[in-house]
Amino acid sequence: MDSSSSPLLRIRKLTKKYPIKKSFFKKEFFYAVSDVSFDIYRGEIVGLVGESGSGKSTIGRLILGLIKPDSGQIVFENQDISEKFPKNLRKEISIVFQDPRTSLNPRFKIFDILAEPLIVNGYSKDVIREKVLETLKLVELDESFIDRYPHELSGGQRQRVAIGRSIVLNPKLIIADEPTSALDVSIQLQIVNLIKNLNREKGVTFIFISHDINVVANLSNRIIVLYKGKVMEYGETDCVINNPQHPYTKILLDSLPPESPRHRKIFPDIPEEDFNNSNFEGCEFYFRCPVKTDVCKTKPQMKKTQSGEVYCHLV
Repeated sequence: MDSSSSPLLRIRKLTKKYPIKKSFFKKEFFYAVSDVSFDIYRGEIVGLVGESGSGKSTIGRLILGLIKPDSGQIVFENQDISEKFPKNLRKEISIVFQDPRTSLNPRFKIFDILAEPLIVNGYSKDVIREKVLETLKLVELDESFIDRYPHELSGGQRQRVAIGRSIVLNPKLIIADEPTSALDVSIQLQIVNLIKNLNREKGVTFIFISHDINVVANLSNRIIVLYKGKVMEYGETDCVINNPQHPYTKILLDSLPPESPRHRKIFPDIPEEDFNNSNFEGCEFYFRCPVKTDVCKTKPQMKKTQSGEVYCHLV
């Protein structure tokens, strides 16, 4: 990571909302992403972590131009891609989907799956075969896989093929959208190590999306913690994990199972989300926060910390 240079990707005040109620006098919206800002630097792995519905995957889709933001700015290599995603950047930004069983064409052999992006971009047959074999080696699969179909592979092998497809054009940024959540725990570690190797050997920058803060902590240089579309906290991984500032980050870390059953934790009662409070003007985490006070009935501002920022009145 070279944080002294300009960011590879800049996100500024990104917002995406969806209408949930509409009447003649009033509209109500669900904010999937709300006023999100962060930078991604070349050669780093940044983890987006949060529970389901926190806006992680929506941010990924916004960056890829699959959906358009309602407001805010997305800048990739000093090019504004907020309103229109240029075709030439399809080679520069790629994605690994969550479940390779649905993201890989079951009628294609592995060679065809890896070759398709190259064919679309006009590579010759000789170069295509060379690059496919090179990519298989990078994702730690041998040449015998090129004539197999996805259903003949294990879950981990299919995900390696999916990662291979994402790197075959040598992109600068890959968005990995929960690539380990559909895999066994032992296979998850192999995929995490593969991503580390690709980052180290090829210099590929990753945005790693996950609900599992433990996986993110083992992989990322920095962590961005999301809740209800808002950034609750972000910073260097060691600082966020060892000295979390936001109550939500602390709850995520407390939810991790102990190393030994003798170290069982007693969890505080955490109220369930009340979706009838959509018009509440205070902190998004107010109704579930175990340490809230009256000041939390107003929205906090992001505050600087030693390694990043935190969205909380009480820090």
